[in-house]
Amino acid sequence: MEEIIVLQTLYSLLVQSKSNRVSLVRLQTEINENPLMTRLVPCTGKPVLSVHDILEIIKRLFPKKTSLTEGQLTFYNLQLGEMREKLFELFEDIKSRLTRQIGECEPTIEALLKDNTTSQRTRLLVLCRDTLLNKFEEHEKSKMYAKSIGQAVIREPLDLRLIRQRTPASILEPQAWLQMCVANATMYHPTGSAEWRNARASQAQLDETIGFVRSVLE
Repeated sequence: MEEIIVLQTLYSLLVQSKSNRVSLVRLQTEINENPLMTRLVPCTGKPVLSVHDILEIIKRLFPKKTSLTEGQLTFYNLQLGEMREKLFELFEDIKSRLTRQIGECEPTIEALLKDNTTSQRTRLLVLCRDTLLNKFEEHEKSKMYAKSIGQAVIREPLDLRLIRQRTPASILEPQAWLQMCVANATMYHPTGSAEWRNARASQAQLDETIGFVRSVLE
């Protein structure tokens, strides 16, 4: 997951700069402020990515195609189309891996579905989903997620209406869906734009919402 975050951030910065160079300091800042990275830290217990970590990832992704001079990372003989394709490849690899892991869990899921208590469990999960959505929708910034954005470029567009139609498999799943909405908006809108700033602000509102719901459940 770290590789895809580094690559996506790097791609965005190169597109914005319209050159083959990017500031390493800015790259590190953008990566560690990425909503997905923010969510990974408490899950994995790992600290934010250091400059060394980022350079090692880039070296693996683009061997012998980069140089670092005075804080500027330069890419040689690299087309943005090539970088975009590599981004899609990483996405498909992660998707396949997660699909395989889910498949391995299917016997357990089938057993739960046959359990008479599953219907009650499902009702509780739906209640948790609706509680989370209702609380998040109290925030002004949540309005930007009323409709999906970037259907042409985002692999999995998502909005509040679609989330409300889904039945979660766990308490954490609705949180992940909302996080995806925020991540999609942050990555889709140009850095520094009003929409981008609203998406960043909504991250704090989502964190507050999740914290509130967790405290209620506890």
